[in-house]
Amino acid sequence: GSYRRRFILGSTNPALYSTTKTIQTLRIAQVDKENEVEFKENIKIKYPDDATRKRIYGFFHPYCNAGGGGEKVLWKAVETTLNFNSKNIVLIYTGDEESPKDILINVERRFGYKFNPKRIVFIYLYKRYLIEPSTWPYFTLIGQAIGTLLLCYEALSNVCPDVWVDTMGLPFSYPLVALSVKIPIITYTHFPIISGDMLGKLNVWSPRGLFKYCYWSLFMYLYTLCGSFVDVTMANSTWTYNHLKEIWRFNSEASMEKVYPPCSTDNLLKVRKNDNEEKEKVIVSLSQFRPEKRHDLILEEFSDYLQKTESTEKYKLILIGSIRSKDDEKMVKHLKEMADTLKISSHVEFVLDCGYDLLKDYLTKSEIGLNAMWNEHFGIVVVEYMAAGLIPLVHASAGPYLDIVVPWDLNQNEQVDTYNEETRSGFYFKSKKDPDYGNDPIKNSKFPGLSQCILQIEKLSQIEKTKILTRGKEIVLNKFSDVEFDNQFEKVLE
Repeated sequence: GSYRRRFILGSTNPALYSTTKTIQTLRIAQVDKENEVEFKENIKIKYPDDATRKRIYGFFHPYCNAGGGGEKVLWKAVETTLNFNSKNIVLIYTGDEESPKDILINVERRFGYKFNPKRIVFIYLYKRYLIEPSTWPYFTLIGQAIGTLLLCYEALSNVCPDVWVDTMGLPFSYPLVALSVKIPIITYTHFPIISGDMLGKLNVWSPRGLFKYCYWSLFMYLYTLCGSFVDVTMANSTWTYNHLKEIWRFNSEASMEKVYPPCSTDNLLKVRKNDNEEKEKVIVSLSQFRPEKRHDLILEEFSDYLQKTESTEKYKLILIGSIRSKDDEKMVKHLKEMADTLKISSHVEFVLDCGYDLLKDYLTKSEIGLNAMWNEHFGIVVVEYMAAGLIPLVHASAGPYLDIVVPWDLNQNEQVDTYNEETRSGFYFKSKKDPDYGNDPIKNSKFPGLSQCILQIEKLSQIEKTKILTRGKEIVLNKFSDVEFDNQFEKVLE
């Protein structure tokens, strides 16, 4: 690891010193033979400990090629880091199988980000399976914590960076990094891995519930200790920020800030159609095929809508998402079978591993953008819906409810507290299947169900739709953009 670090810092093409999935140690010798002159110079170089020397930023993101919102944050942060200073070098610690070239091609295809590949070094990790839930069928939280420590050790032993950047949310790497190599730690936290909300749902009057409460309480305390090693914490939403302030109580408030994720609003606003034009009667749901995205609920509610609608022209549902694993493939198969069982297959389409250009086409021609996740920490895709000119239909919780689909006054051009027909920027729904629905059924019942919301949108006039789209556009322009993320992340780098 020490040799590799030295070669990376001294090289005019640091990417040459990436590892591979099959060769870790010998890769250096192989590269050095190809670049013998540079190799000899690297041995002699002494690096000044000041602002003139190169700096290595290590991004710990074992699923860098997954193609979700977390990966969008990762690659935008990489772009910002490289642009911030020409001497900055980025390490990507990944457990993916694809080559660096293929990963960067996928990033450009999915997100539209381009890089100088010479300044990006990929360090491939063998032990990613240690952080996967399937590896730890019992005591999963503690098991993944131990797995994170071991995976972090593998990463550091391959090469140690100057700054540790966690963009995935693997907090049990922090103590090892802080105590062993003593470098600054930056974290971009999408959601806390455990919170008081989880503890509050347990039934402590049963032996199993009491044991789980003690187990989770211990784990939360360990999570609090891990957070104390972080130098700068960025939370992606109001919901996440409030939870982290409560959990990471040893951290100073000055070290924590709210930084909305990059939402590529500029690109989508450019291709946005005229808001006065009628769109195709299409509902788009853009999300990875994971259980928490609640595709089952979407299909059930969409089936209910089809049975209740009186319109001769019914909406079509398009489910767009990436396939990361065999589990994802099984889920898609299950959803297709479910659509057949509900007899709605003719109104449902699945689009898998969609490229960025095709995705923009789907977003600009569709009328409704759907996000059904409960307690979605932020919801980049919801911002993208609004930027592209879709009516957002979201669950009334966390990021989409608190930060994105907020009431907006077009006359004052600012967010307001009162939600009514003149300030509406989208639609919220609740479901009796929500994990917290029973906690306050009277309050939750004030929000309509998903199928009822679709029926409401269907009855809107074009003028009413246009006003909602206009409010959404103003929210996007004023609150979310890649430029705003750049500015916030550059402050952290500085």
